[in-house]
Amino acid sequence: MVVFSDRPVTKLENLFGRGHRKAVERLRAAVEEGYFAAVLGARRVGKTSVVKTLLNHYRYRFLYFDLSPFMGLRAVSLRSLVPAEIGFNESSLSSEAQLSLAVVSFRLKRMRITSEVFQSNLVTLLQELSRKFRRFVLVFDEAQVLPFIKGINYRGLLQLIHNNYHNISVILTGSMPGLLEKIISPANASMPGFARYIEEIKVPKWGREEAVEFLRQGMREKGIAHTEEELEAAYEELSGVPGFITYYGLLRTRGLNHEKALSKASEYAISQWERDLKAFTQVYSSHLYIHVLATLADTITGATWSEIMKELEKRIGRDVSKSTLHRIINNLLRAGMIQKKDHNYLITDRPLKRAVKKLAKTI
Repeated sequence: MVVFSDRPVTKLENLFGRGHRKAVERLRAAVEEGYFAAVLGARRVGKTSVVKTLLNHYRYRFLYFDLSPFMGLRAVSLRSLVPAEIGFNESSLSSEAQLSLAVVSFRLKRMRITSEVFQSNLVTLLQELSRKFRRFVLVFDEAQVLPFIKGINYRGLLQLIHNNYHNISVILTGSMPGLLEKIISPANASMPGFARYIEEIKVPKWGREEAVEFLRQGMREKGIAHTEEELEAAYEELSGVPGFITYYGLLRTRGLNHEKALSKASEYAISQWERDLKAFTQVYSSHLYIHVLATLADTITGATWSEIMKELEKRIGRDVSKSTLHRIINNLLRAGMIQKKDHNYLITDRPLKRAVKKLAKTI
C-alpha cells in the first residue's frame, strides 16, 4: 500500500523502494550484531522512515532523540537532548531507573539538572536497560548536532556504551553525511569515543522507475486522474527525493492539480535545502561554500576544479589557496551536495540548484 503522508513511515508494508527495504535489513543485522550504525542520506530521503520502520516492525525497545530542530546551531542547550520517543514500558524499570529517566527527560521541575547530573542519570538508566533487554536501541537522529550540545561528552558516552553495554546498539542518522562521518571518524582508531567499526548504511534517492511507480500506485489507490507525463515531470523536478515526491502525491490527494501540486512541492523542497545550506555554512563558518555551489548552479554540465577556482576568485575578489578549495569540494562531495563526473563537478538536484541561487543573492 502506498501512503502519501508528510510523516515518516513506520510500517514495513508501507516502506517503498528496494534501497529503503535493504537499508532496514542491513540495519537490523547491525543491531543484532550489537554494532553501532550510521544511517546516512540527504534530508527527506527517508532515513527516519527506515529507522522507525526497523524499531516498529521488529519491536525493539528504544530511546529516540530527535536533534533535527537544532541543525546549524553552534551552541545547543542540554535541554535539547530530551527523548522524543520512549519505546518501552517505563513501569517495568526499577524505581532508581525510573527516576533517572525522569531526570534525562527533564520532568523534575524543581531539580537543577546540570550536565554532570544528566550524564550520571543517563548512565544509570543505560545500565539497567542493558541488563533488562536482550537488545536495546539508542537513536540519535541528526547526530551531527551532538558536538554542539553544551556540557555533554558525547564521545566518552558512546565509548562507554560500546565498551560496557553489549546489549545496546546505537544508531546515528545524518542528513549531512560528510559532517557526520567527520564526527564519528570510524577509520581513526586513535580518536576516543566510538567503536572501531561502524556500519554505514546509505539511504538512496528513488530512481525514475521507482518514483513513477510509487506515484502511479498511489494515484490509482486514491482514484486520482493523472498522466504518465505528470509523474515523470514530478520525478524530474523533485530529483527523486522520496519525501518531496510523497509531498507532491499528498497535495494531489488534497485536490490540487498537477501544476499547483508540483509548484508547491518544489517550493517546499527549495525551502528545505535553504535551511540545510544555512546550517551547513554555519557549521563550517564560511560563505565560500555558497560561492562554490553558486558557480556550479550556473552551469548545466558542471565545471572543472580549475574553472571553479577561477570563478570563485572572481566572485570574492581575492585569491584562494588550493588547499582551501580542495577542502570545500571534498566537504561538498561528502555532504552529497555535488557529484563528480569525469573531470567535472556538478549539482544534479534541481531544488538544491534553485536554493543555492536564492541564497547566493543574500551574501
